[in-house]
Amino acid sequence: MSSTGIRQILLFILLVFLQVGLFDKIHLFGYATPLLYVYFIIKLPAEMNRNLVLLLSALTGLCVDLFSYTLGLNMLACVVVGFMRHYFLSLFAPRDIFESYIPSFNSFGKGLFFRYAVFIVFLHQIILFVTESLSLFDPLILTFRIVGSFTLTMFLIFIFESVNLRGLKK
Repeated sequence: MSSTGIRQILLFILLVFLQVGLFDKIHLFGYATPLLYVYFIIKLPAEMNRNLVLLLSALTGLCVDLFSYTLGLNMLACVVVGFMRHYFLSLFAPRDIFESYIPSFNSFGKGLFFRYAVFIVFLHQIILFVTESLSLFDPLILTFRIVGSFTLTMFLIFIFESVNLRGLKK
């Protein structure tokens, strides 16, 4: 197994355990919950087979669902994000390295990676919270939940990427 594969497995385990052990218990102002496990889908290698991406996305969502008793909500959001990931990569990836990288600050640059992550995380949040509420009855609370969780998640992704960038420079 390659070092990239081992890193991906360790990232998966770390993110799922952080999500179910720590982040699911955080509800900032009663609305915002960081959903960092979507970072695993963001960091999958670009050349990875699309079917494998969908399988890993479903597995990620299923693991979070099993520990947080959410009956497939996270799995649905992760599979949709895993499906759309290829299109977002083709939209934001530098053309000269499209097939040979893992999305990061190094391979995209901070601006392009941030835009790519924003689209993925925002789509994930919308699908998750709209499906969870099963209505648009109280759009203000739904908007607070989506925007608050999106902001916390993006903040944590930025921290993870910054730590990873510093680790690669040493």
